[in-house]
Amino acid sequence: MYDFQNTVLLSARPTKGTRLLRNVALILVMLSLLACIWLNPFLFSPIFILAAAFWWWTVFRTGLEYEYTYFDGDLDFDKIRAKSKRKHIISIHMDNVTSIVPENDPSLYNIHQNNGTKIIDVSSRKPDRKVYEIVHQDAGVTTCIRFEPDEKFLDVISVKYARKITR
Repeated sequence: MYDFQNTVLLSARPTKGTRLLRNVALILVMLSLLACIWLNPFLFSPIFILAAAFWWWTVFRTGLEYEYTYFDGDLDFDKIRAKSKRKHIISIHMDNVTSIVPENDPSLYNIHQNNGTKIIDVSSRKPDRKVYEIVHQDAGVTTCIRFEPDEKFLDVISVKYARKITR
């Protein structure tokens, strides 16, 4: 009857492993450049080119974004790598959602203590962000999805499912 749609796209903070890889690649570029200048340019120039290509790949091809789409009761979560490769993570229907609550809500304690709960993190992992968790139950499997909606996204969901959202 009513069609409501909203999309949120946010970039995720690089993981510690990605940041370490970027720093190692930068150090390799610097060392190979110094070796080209001081030691032997013909021997170390291919190493410099390979190190520069590796650094370029780590900086520009390891970016991660998440997209949340809500359309008339359906929530879709996608992962986008390097602004070109899209991978669908999960689709849920709001009829199967128990609640959407802030991250540190006491009602989530039992869900987090349960070993059978599947936790999916599609948040940016940046500090000082308002993170919500969706508790989804389907076919006896409980899934907890961590995400960062904006206020407009929550308002659009609240039109039809206001009782499931705690702000």
